[in-house]
Amino acid sequence: MKPKLRQSTKPAWVQLYEARRPAPPPRTRTRGRPPRVTPRKATVFHLTDGERAEINAWQARLSPLLGRKISLGETAGILARLASARLARFPEEPQFQSLADLARAIVGDEEL
Repeated sequence: MKPKLRQSTKPAWVQLYEARRPAPPPRTRTRGRPPRVTPRKATVFHLTDGERAEINAWQARLSPLLGRKISLGETAGILARLASARLARFPEEPQFQSLADLARAIVGDEEL
């Protein structure tokens, strides 16, 4: 008799994201920069004050969920994954004529 596997309600990318970042071990040394868990590529963002305020608001929402303060880039990456997952729920690849059409589809104001 096989044991039943526990089914998770989390999307696969969320499970992988959480598994990739296990709780850090206690620090044995106080000086120096700790190694990164995953390699990162530096990117420069030029944001308006309003865009920065939105990112900061999302950063404040997401940090408690992960149990740590997350970076601006990590926040943007999570939001990009959420938007991609939302668009993947459409039965066929939608063709948008404008940014407004894309926003309406993601928010759910209008079915395609």
